[in-house]
Amino acid sequence: MIYIVIISILLLILFFIFIYLYDNFNIVLKNNESIENKKEIPFIISVKNYDDNLIDIINKTNISGIIINIDNLDIENLDKIIKKIKRNIKRKILIAIDQDYKNTSSIYYDKKFKVFSSYIGERKSEEYAYKIAYERASKLKSIGINMILSPICNTYCNEKSHLKEHIFSDDKILASNLIYNTVKAYKDNGLITAIKYFPKYYNDELYIDENIENIESIIDNRETFLAGIKANTDIIVMSHIKDNDKYRDFLFNNMKFNGIIMTDYINDDKNIINYAVNVLSSNYYKDVNKLKSIIETNIKEMDIKECSKILRLIKKL
Repeated sequence: MIYIVIISILLLILFFIFIYLYDNFNIVLKNNESIENKKEIPFIISVKNYDDNLIDIINKTNISGIIINIDNLDIENLDKIIKKIKRNIKRKILIAIDQDYKNTSSIYYDKKFKVFSSYIGERKSEEYAYKIAYERASKLKSIGINMILSPICNTYCNEKSHLKEHIFSDDKILASNLIYNTVKAYKDNGLITAIKYFPKYYNDELYIDENIENIESIIDNRETFLAGIKANTDIIVMSHIKDNDKYRDFLFNNMKFNGIIMTDYINDDKNIINYAVNVLSSNYYKDVNKLKSIIETNIKEMDIKECSKILRLIKKL
């Protein structure tokens, strides 16, 4: 009798192992098929207005998501727009809000969350940073936002920069602790997180043209970005920068980041890179055929590994 029980248990274990392997094999097959047939996946567009053309583009190009940058938008109207988008598209996509995009920052800092990072830095409270970020994530998720371009991991900028109020502190230890807790709060609440700007925000211009051999010397603050990585940020936004592959390698090999790299807003095709999620400025989606042409021209060189990372991220939504 005991042998029958043991054999039954072993058969049951083998059955579950088979089911597990079968499911994962199918996931791999589906992912490979999706990567091959939907190579548009590593592109996101900045949305400046909601209309039928936007829905047409989402459904016809297989872009992986949108960043909502509609001017003069309050959180109630954003809720209505996201509901319309979800009713009219056929799949899951990333729907993001950008912390420091001027015309939508009122959504990020909506009502009781109207707390700038600089103020949190002045309070020097990790618990307060976590609380604000967690509650903000809850509000954004309730209206359909699933991704946030935040927090800013830089610690200095031009005095007149729009970034000034979005930076926690120029004290790298304090800033690192606040960044860690902010990212952790977003992640604990299920919000996809993209920290920025790596390697630095350069004199209010996102173009860094110098040929730098020592990558370490140009990074704003290594510790603050490591804090975001430690808190398991999904994405790091990279500034438009010459020889960007060196900075990618530095992130992956030196800083042990294993997530996704995303570009800042692209206004020129020359800034499209093959190992990142490319964020196309709003002017790119005025003509669906032009957008498809741009994507098809660049997609052949896209890194399959990065495509699979995006697919896995979207699958979790």
